Amino acid sequence: MVFKFRMISNEQDDFIRDFEILGDQTFLQLHEAIQDNLHFDKSQIASFFTCNQQWEKEQEITLFELSEEEATKVLVMDSTNIGDYLQDTHDKMIYVYDVFNERLFFIELVEILEQDSSIAYPFCSFEKGPAPEQVNLDAIFNSQPQEESTPLDQASLDDDKLPVWRDVRYIIAMSAEKIDEHIFLSRG
Repeated sequence: MVFKFRMISNEQDDFIRDFEILGDQTFLQLHEAIQDNLHFDKSQIASFFTCNQQWEKEQEITLFELSEEEATKVLVMDSTNIGDYLQDTHDKMIYVYDVFNERLFFIELVEILEQDSSIAYPFCSFEKGPAPEQVNLDAIFNSQPQEESTPLDQASLDDDKLPVWRDVRYIIAMSAEKIDEHIFLSRG
């Protein structure tokens, strides 16, 4: 069974991508197909979130395990199959590709197709419009100036209340929700 997903952006009105992936392939394989198509840096933290019909986040699927607590059930992209969490047309998910600024894509299952044995899945089957620019984390951590097209506010990078942004080990140790909370509180 092949799932055809439509991906759109809230930043670029004319951006559309369709990806086709087998139900028994993983979220990591979809993540890599997205990253390859958009020419993004695959080393940056990303997460998928399954959503209800109102796009409210439900289950997070992370790039790698962020919590060492056994009580917290963490789904990891490389061991979670797409078909285990999405099976019906109109099922929705959010792909957060910039956890620091909550930049994301909206993804909806638009069609279920028969597998074509001559095709290597996953792949991008349709694309329109330019992708949003990915923020260069090396520039942030090395205090290099950002390009004008990035959504980061330069003043927030110079803020003395944010020294932790320069410690990559600290950022990786935090969960995506904790990062969002930390950034919000630090700016307050």
